[in-house]
Amino acid sequence: MTRHIPVLLEDVLNNLDIQKDDIVLDGTAGFGGHSEQLLNKLDTSGTLICCDQDKVAIEHCKTKFDSHNNVLFYNINYSSIFDVLKKQKSKPPNKILIDLGFSSFQLDSAGRGFSFLQDEPLDMRMDTSKSQTAAKILNAYNKNELSDLFFNNGELYHNKKLSENIVIERKKQKIETTFQLVEIIKKSYFFSNSRKQYMKVSSQIFQALRIEVNKEFDHMLKFLQHAIDNLPPEGRIAIITFHSTEDRLVKQLFKPLKKTIAPIHKKVIQATQEEIRLNSRSKPAKLRTYIKVA
Repeated sequence: MTRHIPVLLEDVLNNLDIQKDDIVLDGTAGFGGHSEQLLNKLDTSGTLICCDQDKVAIEHCKTKFDSHNNVLFYNINYSSIFDVLKKQKSKPPNKILIDLGFSSFQLDSAGRGFSFLQDEPLDMRMDTSKSQTAAKILNAYNKNELSDLFFNNGELYHNKKLSENIVIERKKQKIETTFQLVEIIKKSYFFSNSRKQYMKVSSQIFQALRIEVNKEFDHMLKFLQHAIDNLPPEGRIAIITFHSTEDRLVKQLFKPLKKTIAPIHKKVIQATQEEIRLNSRSKPAKLRTYIKVA
């Protein structure tokens, strides 16, 4: 398995200010990079809640933390965790982390079509029990729906030709693999032999589809509202986003609530040049942390 390096780790730990007896929720545990360090801050009076909708990821965490008796595991989307805890009459967490990025393993090795660099089925489901896939979207959405998807989810403003070509090509043959989509991308844009431009545009397109398949924005907003409602006084939540739409949605949600839940730092925290050098995937990461004040 590709080693996953948790982004902005020291900033997360400093801003959450974990105490030994805290109840800590890692809502997007992934392969346990942040979770491991959060757990190290707790003693047996504290509890770590690991939540992830990816069954492979949560099973990995179970193995990783097998020797600990104060870790709870939930193989569900993080937006549902407060409903589950309420049904179980469990005490809600007072420290929360969500990292909205994807691990290297999920992107590169899952075989679900997250990467345009490998020829795989266009699946992109984090929860494989769900029915919607990227292939179904590409073969069903009309031209305007595709255009809106790429604009809203991928911040791809020049997408008319791409959306038109998807509709044209699927009439000839169903679009089912990543490399089929890559060929359509190459037909739709003039990259003038610029690999950097090709990588950027392709990343935006694949990101837009992944967000649509997994309803990432909907789940994020639902979770954040539940977190705001359930955090006790002095409770903290740290949110790591990876593109401007996510970050904007977070800011818009929290801004009118600053008398109830206030930002710990005025400016967004981003990776240092040294962290980016060691882990290039940290470059777009932005951390915002809030504390419940009333």
